[in-house]
Amino acid sequence: MISESTNKAQKRFWIELRVETPPELSDAIIAFLVSELHRGVIVEEIQGDNNQQSEKLLIKAYLNEEDIDSGAMKGIDTYFYELIELHSEYPQIRWDIQHIVEEDWAQGWKKYFKPIKIGNSLVIKPSWETYVPGEDEIVIEIDPGQAFGVGTHASTRVILEMLEEIARDKELKDSSVLDIGTGTGILAISAAKLGALDVTAIDIDQDAVEAARKNVHLNNVHSAVSVSNTPLWEVEGPFDLVLANLDRDTLLFFSREISRLVAPGGILLAAGIIQGQEHDVIKSFSENGLCFLAIKQDEIEPEWLVIKLSKNN
Repeated sequence: MISESTNKAQKRFWIELRVETPPELSDAIIAFLVSELHRGVIVEEIQGDNNQQSEKLLIKAYLNEEDIDSGAMKGIDTYFYELIELHSEYPQIRWDIQHIVEEDWAQGWKKYFKPIKIGNSLVIKPSWETYVPGEDEIVIEIDPGQAFGVGTHASTRVILEMLEEIARDKELKDSSVLDIGTGTGILAISAAKLGALDVTAIDIDQDAVEAARKNVHLNNVHSAVSVSNTPLWEVEGPFDLVLANLDRDTLLFFSREISRLVAPGGILLAAGIIQGQEHDVIKSFSENGLCFLAIKQDEIEPEWLVIKLSKNN
């Protein structure tokens, strides 16, 4: 006989949050949801009459039971009410929720996740798609599992683009790398395939850790990449390169710990921030011994940035 608790464990439920918004407010909403839930979102164009594009976008985000228990939905509701008050000149923002089971979500992802090329050589490919790589292309095969990270978000794209630049400049060869908040492991796997010798990937979400470990083996880089849920403050460094694709508030809160883990002469790539947030991030890391080197904008959504910093020898 299967107990009620066992049956519940087999079927995990999610809440799908659906937000209709004018394009002008989409970046702020996306940044908030990514920061609040530590997951990517899906963005779709809403088609109007006669297949014409309307003046709204549909943003989908997913909350699990732990998010609901922590009161995340209340904070999200408050955010939207305040946003409506602040931007009364735009059409009404609408949002609603629906319950879905994990299996439905897993299948739904497959409609949106197709092979995408990032930078000059990196191709992110879902495990269920067929792709024949070009001569200089490096394929990263990903099965998102429950971790909601497939490389399509601008913050992931832009840090991958700069990671590729670092590899092209021979700064990645035989280096040690730390990937903070690895998600599905895209950055860690890419670093290994671009020449890093030893990659440590960490995430506080156990679903992400399990998904990343599977993807590491899927890409045959398990000899170079280790994945765990080790807390940041327990990680022993330093590392030649630290990848922190987080968000502004998390970067500021952990700037001291992150800086500690950058080796003398090493590099930090800080992403998950949008234009206007870079000054606070640069200031915080500068106060912790790092020097600003460069900023790169995402080529498709230039409001998303990655900051390159280094630690003096």
